[in-house]
Amino acid sequence: MSAVCAASAAGVPFVGTANAVDLSISTKRGVAYYVAQSGDTLKTIATRFLGNIDRWKELLALNPDLHGQDPRPGKKVRLPESPAGPNTRTFAPIPAGSKPQPFGPEGYRLTRFGDRAYGLQVGPAQSAFVVTDTGVVVLDAPAGHAASLPKAIASVTDKPVTHFVYSHSHSDHVGAANLFPNAIRVGHAETASILAAAKDPARPVPTVTFTDSHVIDAGGQKIVLSYPGPNHESGNIIIHVPQQRFAMLIDVAIPGWAPFRSFGSADSVPGVLRAHNELMKLDIDHFVGGHMHRYGTRKDIAESREFVFDMWTETQKAIAATPIAPFFGQVEAGNTWAAVELWYDAIAVKAEDPILRKWTGRLGGVDVWLRDNLKTMAVSARVDQPKDLPSG
Repeated sequence: MSAVCAASAAGVPFVGTANAVDLSISTKRGVAYYVAQSGDTLKTIATRFLGNIDRWKELLALNPDLHGQDPRPGKKVRLPESPAGPNTRTFAPIPAGSKPQPFGPEGYRLTRFGDRAYGLQVGPAQSAFVVTDTGVVVLDAPAGHAASLPKAIASVTDKPVTHFVYSHSHSDHVGAANLFPNAIRVGHAETASILAAAKDPARPVPTVTFTDSHVIDAGGQKIVLSYPGPNHESGNIIIHVPQQRFAMLIDVAIPGWAPFRSFGSADSVPGVLRAHNELMKLDIDHFVGGHMHRYGTRKDIAESREFVFDMWTETQKAIAATPIAPFFGQVEAGNTWAAVELWYDAIAVKAEDPILRKWTGRLGGVDVWLRDNLKTMAVSARVDQPKDLPSG
């Protein structure tokens, strides 16, 4: 076991930054430790990490070396495994700015961007629409928005939906596109090709397509569509409404959160990084990332960009510091897949520690898929070998 693996398995705490939580999470048996801060008690720790003040007794039983006392600052306090069993994991707490927000009795939350644009949140899924002088331009329609989206539009205008814009083809964002059969459907040519092959009645093929850019000029509002190249999915576009100072790019930068597993099965990991660069060129106040609990600002885009570029840089460093040859000696002769898998595992272990030190407590879910995403980056770095990105 490497020094890093041994430290992780032993629950050695990370050195936290000013914004980080000193929480060490093992990948084995769900073991986790919290480093007590000034003012901590067993009851405050139980409330914060276990969600119930009465569970302080579990902490006391797990930490007999406390001798029935509250922990001193700097003391490691072991946290219990998930009640689901020993093969589950304990995860870092969600930062305050990334937590879910309450919904009203209608079951959705409508947020205004400028004087003509709105974001719709239903559960962890997001869509948006722009009210023009002549109608409504709808930007995505997740399947879970099928009931709420028409109601939300009707709550602010009685104008018809004239256009529907596909951010990309994935059903969790456009699975209710058929709600607007009379609208002009606009999407990237790649999206049209994917949807034509899918033959899903809920996602009719766009009637207007483009390859590089397209502008919808409707009722005094301009909706600028641009393609930054393959990223989360081929055809995934940037939607910019300059008059309302708002933009969308789905499943690339998630305000307040680390990326989904394998960057949502990204078609191009380098493209995910490049798309962040394109977003940073926009002068906007509001940003829709497509998922989780809030919308963002340009600051959230910058934070997401810093995170994914940190991951890329640390992955490159780990690749350079981890020769592949020794791993072939650890497996049966000829089992190249197994040797390469061990190599990718070792790269991810080396790269994850500095990421966890810096980012735990700043973004939600940093620890959840970090190793998986680092391995995804390592594969991309090996086969894509982009020369326009940092080499580490």
